[in-house]
Amino acid sequence: MNSTAPEMRTASLPDMFTTEEALAMGLTRRDLAGPGFRRLFWGAYVRNGAQPSYAEQVSFGLRVVPAAKFASQHSAARLLGGIAPVASNLHLGALTRHQCTREGLIVHYYTHPPELVRINGIPVTSPAQTFLDLARSLEFADLLVLGDSLVRRTEWSPTHIRQFVTASSAHGARHAREVAELIRSKVDSPNESRLRLLLISAGLPAPSVNHEVRTEWRTAHRRIDLCYEQWKVAIEFDGRHHIERVRQWEDDILRREELEAMGWRFIVVTSSEMYREPLRVLQRIVDALTAAGASPMQIRNGWRRHFG
Repeated sequence: MNSTAPEMRTASLPDMFTTEEALAMGLTRRDLAGPGFRRLFWGAYVRNGAQPSYAEQVSFGLRVVPAAKFASQHSAARLLGGIAPVASNLHLGALTRHQCTREGLIVHYYTHPPELVRINGIPVTSPAQTFLDLARSLEFADLLVLGDSLVRRTEWSPTHIRQFVTASSAHGARHAREVAELIRSKVDSPNESRLRLLLISAGLPAPSVNHEVRTEWRTAHRRIDLCYEQWKVAIEFDGRHHIERVRQWEDDILRREELEAMGWRFIVVTSSEMYREPLRVLQRIVDALTAAGASPMQIRNGWRRHFG
């Protein structure tokens, strides 16, 4: 009987390890295919039950692929706190050409050293560089969500990102410049970014973002997601994400009551309505603005590019 059972032979293995490290410890490829492990990417495994953070996974990937020097694209966005479509691969960057054959890991070649920052000790492409890189693959709305979220969660401003992409002639820079013009600070959620895009692409005036109003009953300011302060029309997205946060939900109700008492008119947009009936959302907002004294507005068809 083998005295070194798989459970004993793995005692000194880290949570993440390569096939070579496992074989050196006496495990077999058959052991690695068993229930005790799961594959992180080709040639790399995680102990079953271990939950390494995303940063730890990226750091491990950089160790396994010596040519890779930094996190890039989707992995960079995630480490920076940006919001981008979920990627099933780890994305790393290299300054030398490297053909990575490891399934689950993609290495991108950079002809020139990109602008980098450090997150948890890991070299990561900067917010502006990450935005420019992903402009090559993301649709307009997804790239706007990314830009808003990068500004929200880092110290970089919309102006910094606009200046960076304006100076670039890289592939995707034209798309990046178009989207960067719409990036705003203090955007709280992806759906707020998309709702703002719906309004602007339909030819409506650009709304203010997270506008603060001092009410008559409180010394603190009340914030409004999107609004046209000139006509006191507030537009807010209701994704039902407060349903389990009763205190915040109740505070939202009080906030709206206070602002309505000051003459503000609220248009509340739900997720299903925005995606299924965007034209109806636009008409509700135009009607509210007209009722508040704005000149008649025509809804242009530009919104169909993103929501049609």
